[in-house]
Amino acid sequence: MRFAVINFFTRQQAGNIAVIVALSLIPVLIASGAVVDLGRAYMVKSRLSSALDAAGLAVGSSVSNDDLPGVLTRFFNANYPADKLGLPVNPSLSIDDGVIQISATATVETTFLKLINLDSITVRASSKIIRETTGLEIVLVLDNTGSMFFNGKIGALRDAAQEMVDIVFGSDDAPANLFMGLVPFVTTVNIGNTDVIEQFKREPDPPNIYPQGTADGQWKGCVEARNFPNDTNDVYIEGDAQRGEWAPYFWEAETFNIFGQVNTFCTNRWWRPSENPIQIPPLPRPTGRSGDPPFTSGLGGPGTFENIDITPPSTGGPNKACPQPLTPLTNSRATLEAAISTMTPWFGNGTMANLGAVWGWRVLSPTPPFTEGKPYDDPKINKVLVILTDGVNIFSGVSNRCPFFANPRYNSQYTGYGYASEGRLGTTNRFVAQQELNNRLASTCENIKAEGITIYTIVFQLNDITIQDLFRNCASDPEKFFNSPDNQQLSEAFRSIGAELRNLRIAE
Repeated sequence: MRFAVINFFTRQQAGNIAVIVALSLIPVLIASGAVVDLGRAYMVKSRLSSALDAAGLAVGSSVSNDDLPGVLTRFFNANYPADKLGLPVNPSLSIDDGVIQISATATVETTFLKLINLDSITVRASSKIIRETTGLEIVLVLDNTGSMFFNGKIGALRDAAQEMVDIVFGSDDAPANLFMGLVPFVTTVNIGNTDVIEQFKREPDPPNIYPQGTADGQWKGCVEARNFPNDTNDVYIEGDAQRGEWAPYFWEAETFNIFGQVNTFCTNRWWRPSENPIQIPPLPRPTGRSGDPPFTSGLGGPGTFENIDITPPSTGGPNKACPQPLTPLTNSRATLEAAISTMTPWFGNGTMANLGAVWGWRVLSPTPPFTEGKPYDDPKINKVLVILTDGVNIFSGVSNRCPFFANPRYNSQYTGYGYASEGRLGTTNRFVAQQELNNRLASTCENIKAEGITIYTIVFQLNDITIQDLFRNCASDPEKFFNSPDNQQLSEAFRSIGAELRNLRIAE
């Protein structure tokens, strides 16, 4: 009997232990199951975040704001297919001052947590995309030579440049930290003739005499190039003859009167020597950088001004082929759009993209003559040049009769390097000078890139392999070179550069 009682209590004790063990396993099982369910929820959150990031970048890179919710939904659904784990809710979108914020939730059905009446887990994700218009300085260096008159090129260029403004400015009219400038070029650049710029002009000796009382009676603002290597750099030292001020551009009156016949062999006939020495009132005789008056074959007289024309594309006078003034860095959308809309071709003297490039650099630079640019070592600033040409670098030629009858110095058309006869490119042969112009552009590009400036280059309706290679090498990398053989591809190039310059980044 005693053994039976002991056996009974032993069995009772074992049963209680089993119950206790079973009960203690329940939280263990729930905890283990929770790990599984929570792991699935974490995976859903990760997918949700990736889908939001992709959708946010698509929204941020959209040029138009008309269908941003539709763009968001399409890209979100493409990156979070319906057959994936978790049931997402359509993402929400808000835009405030260029900052795009999107968020979404997804529901994950549980397996083990149902044991404690938790049938699902809701996960949330968000993403912030900044349309990066802060810390960006862009200068467009654009060919405005006479060849841009043909095939609708100047109109296509204006439209493409406007598209870039639309992309980088977005809906802002005056963003706080986005600045753009415009440098139209031919064989010279017009830096302006404002009181501020006037101090950077070096008066020649003898002085240039402009045709007073005419439409072209003063210096317009174009300048000649410095001597090498100062034509390829951004150094400015006040009072330094080589690294200081710039000589004003002045196209001489390439006219002469021989036996009563006024010369028509030269390019820029804006002064007519007179056979009548008693003309009243006397007008000043023009002189150029050489100081030589027009040859009159002894006939004398004060002469008269003629063929003065300041309306492009064909112009005449001392400012012949001098384009519109450059636009320094500005955050005013209206100012840029006005400058772009008035770009026009200027017939005259050739193409010198190296001078456009170096003045584009000087506009970006924080040093004189333009000081709107932020310091190079500012970590929040990205500086960018976009350089476009539609032609080879060249001195335009003249009739052989022009230097023979008028003046031997007129063996080419006048440019930012004067006449080819002056040898300022190391040669008096304009064809040899063409290669040197290419060398100067290559040196300028390397100097610009050494300052940390990013260069994009575009050749437009230009099949010359040498210039294509030159501009490809000028760009910061081959992907930043664009060959645009027609107007549509030019537009695509500017849109592509504009989208890249938006420089989207995921902030959170």
